[in-house]
Amino acid sequence: MQIKGPEALCQSYGQSVASKDGKMIAAHYLFPYISFTSGYVHRFDDRATADESCAGQVLRFEKAGIGSDIRLTDYKVVPVSPGSALCHLTWAVFPKNGMASWSWLNIYGYRHRDAEEGFEFNISDNEIEELLKRVPNFFSL
Repeated sequence: MQIKGPEALCQSYGQSVASKDGKMIAAHYLFPYISFTSGYVHRFDDRATADESCAGQVLRFEKAGIGSDIRLTDYKVVPVSPGSALCHLTWAVFPKNGMASWSWLNIYGYRHRDAEEGFEFNISDNEIEELLKRVPNFFSL
């Protein structure tokens, strides 16, 4: 695999989220992948688990009536070391159910290790808190 760097990974990740394809989204993760959200920790230990979870998340947005028109609107890469960076990704969702659009910032941890690169963690407090303000039962759908 050709290493492209964190900027290209951010752009590719934005395209995969726009595609609404859980497997394409999960292809951007290194394992174990860890998600930190408002004091809770969730992890994907392998690609199969990530594929299933990402596909389920896309489906949940549809079930909530929001749809999955989620766009990467901006990003900033802050290098940490030669093989790592913090990636600040700003997202916006444009609901299909007439709800007003909103945006949020998530932080992703980029890592280049051996012959692979990807995100090994994210901090998604903003995403989930904003989502739950609008759809409190989102995770039970």
